[in-house]
Amino acid sequence: MYLYERYMFHLKKMVKNLSRVEGSIVAQMINEEISNFAEYYFPAEVQTKNRRPARHDDRGERATYHVTVPDIFTDVGRLSGKSKDRRLTEQERSHLQTYLLTNCEDVLQYERIFMAEKRFEYRYATEAELEEMKQREFAGWMFTYVSAGLARGETFDDWIREMVVGPNYVVKSYPRFCTRGYAFTTEKTKRSRTTYDAGVCSASGDDVYYGHIHEILEIKYLGMLGLRCTVFYCDWHDLTPDRGVRTDAFGVTSVNSRRKLQYYDHFILASQADQGSSELEDPLQPITSSNLSAAEDVAGVGLVVDFTDFAEEAVVHAHDEPVIGEFHQDPDSDSSADDNSESE
Repeated sequence: MYLYERYMFHLKKMVKNLSRVEGSIVAQMINEEISNFAEYYFPAEVQTKNRRPARHDDRGERATYHVTVPDIFTDVGRLSGKSKDRRLTEQERSHLQTYLLTNCEDVLQYERIFMAEKRFEYRYATEAELEEMKQREFAGWMFTYVSAGLARGETFDDWIREMVVGPNYVVKSYPRFCTRGYAFTTEKTKRSRTTYDAGVCSASGDDVYYGHIHEILEIKYLGMLGLRCTVFYCDWHDLTPDRGVRTDAFGVTSVNSRRKLQYYDHFILASQADQGSSELEDPLQPITSSNLSAAEDVAGVGLVVDFTDFAEEAVVHAHDEPVIGEFHQDPDSDSSADDNSESE
């Protein structure tokens, strides 16, 4: 549409000498034709107008080290935007260290040793109790195990000696991270942009977690290697069927965004995340559920809908609710309301 108007605007921008309008246009057209035809003879590493990467291209950027390190420290991705320094709390740092250790395949052998010791020490403990011990004690046990081994003369890789110390307290927070064709953004972007997508989903076994990205953090470890990785600080939604998540007959998965995950588990590696939601409006939904989030089928799960982002008209009545609502209303309350209306 408006092809000729656009082309005329393009020609008008070529005019640099108002006394020689035609000559300016001809000269600039010659320059454009030369650059368009000549760019095919430049080496591949030379970026031209037609060769420039896409907006969300990660450019194949990955951290490089002079020794072999685990894959979690060499993920492909590009951080974008202005960074801000933030200090981790003690709880965040401890939980993040445990998460990175338990999600590193090269540390799996030490995790088996830890679990074997705990099963021998607590023979009547359940698997849930052992898992809780691992989340609480594995990071400290790993540091003690490596330190004691070094004191006895054992050898460990350079990366594991730096990793067991723990990440730096000061991390960098970014507004955007591009990887695998995705452009992950934080939920704060919603305040300054009309289009954004902070939805994220991640599969863990048979469960699929849905949430929103609160922060994009670049984690660094102290040491000669300079280990670093990118993690997302996410707010996850409840996974309880018919309470936090519901799937209808058409395969559409509805997520109750007012129901949050009960236990503390905010961090996720950028390589484990899939982008899953975008803000839409469904005119068929009632006024209290005008906005919905539809997640792309990237984790083997169908469309995801968020029915709990209230419209402005409904927010007035939201403060009167003493308990967070479920997906289904109580049939008794509906029948009682009908009886009252009939009596009136």
